[in-house]
Amino acid sequence: MQDLVKKYFWLVGIIVVMGSAGLAAKGVSHILEGALLTDSAEMPEVEPLEPAQRQPARERRSKSGTVVATRNMFCSDCAPEVPADQTETPVDPNAVPITSLPLELLATNVSREAKQSFATIRNTATASQGAYWAEHEIPGAGKVERISGGFVDFRNTSTNRLERISLLNVAQPAAPPPPVETAVAERPTEPTDELTAMIDEGIKKVSEDSYEVQRGLVNSLLSNPMAMARGARVVPSVKDGVPNGFKLYAIRPSSVYGKIGLRNGDTITAVNGFDLSSPDKALEVYTKVREASNLSVSVLRRGKPMTLNYTIR
Repeated sequence: MQDLVKKYFWLVGIIVVMGSAGLAAKGVSHILEGALLTDSAEMPEVEPLEPAQRQPARERRSKSGTVVATRNMFCSDCAPEVPADQTETPVDPNAVPITSLPLELLATNVSREAKQSFATIRNTATASQGAYWAEHEIPGAGKVERISGGFVDFRNTSTNRLERISLLNVAQPAAPPPPVETAVAERPTEPTDELTAMIDEGIKKVSEDSYEVQRGLVNSLLSNPMAMARGARVVPSVKDGVPNGFKLYAIRPSSVYGKIGLRNGDTITAVNGFDLSSPDKALEVYTKVREASNLSVSVLRRGKPMTLNYTIR
């Protein structure tokens, strides 16, 4: 083996010389490139790229439920409440202030036609209540100008200012406390059970389309419109684009509607020959037949006309 290495050791020198020559040639090549291959004067200068600016960190959304809890989910037009410490927030000069009158909004029925919308309002000072349409006068308050899903705007007669009654009783004044003797004499009652008993006793079915109704029951229902409102859902009926009466839905069997022979889907079109084509007509009919002893109610049931007769004694 040693003899073989000694015999061909001359090849190692050749390999070293060739490697050194290759490295020297490569170094000379780079030197020549740097000296001869310069940038052309005709080429446009390339501006160096500026370092990209870091985007500000996005504010993380709060998981607090305060914003949701303070927003009125029943009023799409109402702005969320502003915390008390944000005193510098500008106030909208066109915002309608809440009325200071003792009025309470119990319910609203909003229709596509503004004139057909109405609201049930109660005076907490006198405990009287009633249904009011646009342009109708609220006793002791003023004329109704707008009815929305969550509030009613009216023109205060004494101040000539537009004021609002909120459905959520925001900033509503409390009713004056009753006299001491009245408060002591009062005891909890169950008006619903009493009304149901009055309806059962005050309505007598004579035939399929005839009924007898006691005058005392009629007076009780007229003085308590909310009791009537809880018995069924009453909405304006429109046929071929023309109002033709009021339609009844969700009638409770124990309510006055169920006891006097009305059914779900019935459309009341007239009373004693007076048509009910609009809320104004309905109010006019109510005024004319309030003291009547006989009522003839025209009804559309499943597209067929029929008449229900009531004798008030």
